[in-house]
Amino acid sequence: MTAKFKPNSNLSLTQNYSPLELECEVRSFWEKNRTLKKLEETREKNNRGLLGYVEGPPTLNGVQHVGHARGRVIKDFRFRLKTMQNFYVSFWAGWDTQGLPVELEVEKTLGAKNKKELIERVGEERFVEECKKSIMKYHRLWVEADTMLGMFIDQDKAYYTHQDRYIEREWQYLKRAWEQNLLGEGYYVVAYCPHCQTSLSNAEVGLGYKEVEDPSIHFKFRLSGTENEYFVIWTTMPFTLVTDMIIGVNPNEEYARVKVENEVWILAKARVEPIMEELETENYEILKVMKGKDLVGTKYEYPFKDLIPKQAELDEHPQIHTVVDEDFVDVSTATGIVHLSPANGEDDFSAAQKRKLPMFAPFDEQANFTEEAGKFAGFFVRKTDSMVIDELQNRGLLLKLKTVKHEYPTCWRSHHKLVWMARREYFMWTDKINDKVMEAAQKVNYFFDSPKNRFLAFLKEGKRWCISRDRIWGSPLPIWVCEKCGEKTLVASKQELIEKAVELPSKDFELHKPWIDQVILKCEKCGGRMVREHFVLDVWHNSGASPYARFTEEEFSKFVPTNFLTEAVDQTRGWANSLLLEHVILTGKPEAPYEEFLFQGFVLDAKGRKMSKSLGNVLEINKLLKERSADITRFYFLWKCSPINSMNFDPQELKGRPYQVLSTLYHLHNFFMQNAEYDKFNPKKHTLKWAAKENTLNASDRWLLSKLQGLIREFTERAEKSEFNFALSKLEDFTVNILSREYVPMIRKDLWSDDPETLNRRLAVYSTLWHVLKTLVLLSNPTTPFLSEALYQSVYKKLDDSLPETVNLDSWPTPDKKLEDTALEEEFEILLQTLPVVYSARQDAQLKRRWPLAKAIVAAPKKVQEALKKLETLFLERANIKTAEYADELPEVDSERWVVASEGEIQVLLDKIRDESLEGEGLMRDLARRVQALRKEQGFSPTDIVEAVHVAELDQKDIELLKPYMDEMKELVRAKAVHVHGERVEVDADWHENKLDKKKVYVAVL
Repeated sequence: MTAKFKPNSNLSLTQNYSPLELECEVRSFWEKNRTLKKLEETREKNNRGLLGYVEGPPTLNGVQHVGHARGRVIKDFRFRLKTMQNFYVSFWAGWDTQGLPVELEVEKTLGAKNKKELIERVGEERFVEECKKSIMKYHRLWVEADTMLGMFIDQDKAYYTHQDRYIEREWQYLKRAWEQNLLGEGYYVVAYCPHCQTSLSNAEVGLGYKEVEDPSIHFKFRLSGTENEYFVIWTTMPFTLVTDMIIGVNPNEEYARVKVENEVWILAKARVEPIMEELETENYEILKVMKGKDLVGTKYEYPFKDLIPKQAELDEHPQIHTVVDEDFVDVSTATGIVHLSPANGEDDFSAAQKRKLPMFAPFDEQANFTEEAGKFAGFFVRKTDSMVIDELQNRGLLLKLKTVKHEYPTCWRSHHKLVWMARREYFMWTDKINDKVMEAAQKVNYFFDSPKNRFLAFLKEGKRWCISRDRIWGSPLPIWVCEKCGEKTLVASKQELIEKAVELPSKDFELHKPWIDQVILKCEKCGGRMVREHFVLDVWHNSGASPYARFTEEEFSKFVPTNFLTEAVDQTRGWANSLLLEHVILTGKPEAPYEEFLFQGFVLDAKGRKMSKSLGNVLEINKLLKERSADITRFYFLWKCSPINSMNFDPQELKGRPYQVLSTLYHLHNFFMQNAEYDKFNPKKHTLKWAAKENTLNASDRWLLSKLQGLIREFTERAEKSEFNFALSKLEDFTVNILSREYVPMIRKDLWSDDPETLNRRLAVYSTLWHVLKTLVLLSNPTTPFLSEALYQSVYKKLDDSLPETVNLDSWPTPDKKLEDTALEEEFEILLQTLPVVYSARQDAQLKRRWPLAKAIVAAPKKVQEALKKLETLFLERANIKTAEYADELPEVDSERWVVASEGEIQVLLDKIRDESLEGEGLMRDLARRVQALRKEQGFSPTDIVEAVHVAELDQKDIELLKPYMDEMKELVRAKAVHVHGERVEVDADWHENKLDKKKVYVAVL
């Protein structure tokens, strides 16, 4: 025999799986060989079809964390899968570089409290430059994170939402909306963030709710012309009484006049008892019941006319400070009467508009009351809650005050409580096209019902979209207004602006503030001077324009609708929504810009808490991947749970099963290479076809190949359905259990031999392993690209240089029906069900698996017996039993000699008695195991042949038992000679102590 390798030889694969080192080498390989560029060029020229993709652009206002990374891994998985299926995918990067998130980051960096202070201090031009610096700082960190993560996204073709080219194409959406009368100005109640000093869309409102504490007050308004009759009302926002104009009742519900001491209170009849209980009023009497419509037109005394002169003026209007009827008034909560402040509520606003009431909205951009609010002027609106309560108290109108905790919308960026205020804004009247939007949305594949239903329910609301923002760094609203006659015009390109302008900031101006505001047009109607509306666009409009704005016209026709998009589940109100609305407006068709949309769950910390800076539990990818493997992290993201579920990310779990699965795949390749190279396996010659022709494939090989076809089919089907966790569970089971724990032990004995007569059998095993392991590498590539590339290069390309340059250019596996054998799989299933019963019997009798036994009797149904007979050689070898008998029922036996175990319909009897021959063989196997462990510890490859193995401190009886098995032991421990000694002193060696049952033995390898 000759040594296959020398100890510690420089192998293509190292002895241990060291993922961080491996990933570093693979990154260098990809960069040096321009792998991504070659992949894109190859697939662009030769493909089976085009699949559009548009990147959901990350906002460059912070660093990438594990929540972002989960989605990016899913995107990259899909790209690699489809690329290996020979599709060309427009997997090009994109970055959200404008808007409120970026502005807030710059405000924080420059130490400003708010936008107003910052602009006064540095000016718009400097502010814009600081925004650009900020996004490029984070851009570098994001690209670094993507590189570390193994993202094969094309950064060279990235889009940036702040670039003029992008803005001009974004403007085309506005032009189409303008032409269809779907874009216009309106005075409307919008959600407003006082800190950010800008409005939010309805979609944005849903992105940030938290539990807050607010005052809860019951109060009363006196009916005009009476001394002691009052409407009883409840609110959690006392400040809205400053802008109160009407109170509402439900016209079709019953209301009651209730005597309480010397007063009469009016409230919904259904609420009398609970309200009296809440107000701790025991003595009351219902005097009269009437319909809500009977109260309509009743005038009430607004209590703060003396504090707010404007309210005294408005009180002269015949409909102001009167009762109105509205169906939205709910008599099952509160008092069944609501006070309505048209400047602070959507329903309130609609009620006032319906009656053509004048607007009273005394707020500035910081959400402070203006001079029109009288005594409350200059105060932040929410700060006046206590002032209003005090005034009600002083006037005897406050019935009860307490505080309540409730869910309330907060700004999704600054986390401040929102305020609803009537403001002049620009809207897309998307409510007018809601039928088309719903029809388009219904055609999309969302993979899972729960996010689909959530998305459709939100879309069904069909609310108008406030697209204007009172900020600086954003795509400008391209509408100019005549200062003289009020005429408006929308200009949708830079060239058109230059042609129409009478004043320009420069020849090459930027489409941002402050330069865009210096463009003056001439009114075509009256010749007056036209200036731009000061607004910028909602950041969600920026990213929602990406399907058209990021592509050329030709690319748009090829790649849109896109094939597959994925983002977090909160994007039901964000990007998924804006993409859909804008595309329907652009095309005029009930068509979505995406065929499939996967909504992912959130990533939480190990304890299930939301990650936040305040808790200090945010895991940044750049930092994480300097200490943890990217492959293992990617595997963990996809394997741990369904993509729609929130996942608890625990870095400690990366060391567990995910590492074990990848390490097993790595070491299986080591095992393969150590043996295949020694036997000069040639994958071009020694194919499965060759092995079948030579009739050297045995049942184990054919079973493994058949199981592989099922894996390919199910993994692919699950992956296509975005059921990544199920797909990887199948891959995990096949790699660790079927291949490593079942098949390898079945064929290990075949590979120990160096006999030339059995060479073809060994080559058949290698052809099987080559095919199976290579398939596993291809299936693994979308999940673990670093390991897959490393194995592909160091094993497959090394042995077959005709293969593609990278694993990414190889083809995705497809099932081969010729290799499927369901009958054989059923037989092996029976075998693998029976072996644990044998092992259980051994355990009960304290008989080690390495100890051979004389006989087993299996009592089982005929089907089981027949299967075991067909696979008897394998059954006896794996059970380590010399002979087996089969029966329909267990025979009567001596319980002192036999041990029994059962599982289901299978019962096994084992003969416990071992003669000297069996004891000697068992002892040899025990010692061989300890020698093999020492060989590994000393750095020997499993195939290295050592000069000698010495075993010492055995008693004479054990030495005699071993003698017949010395040659077999030499084969097992890969040694030229094995020597047994009574004492260690007989040989000068580096002895290693081992326990053998209750004895101590010593082993040395020379």
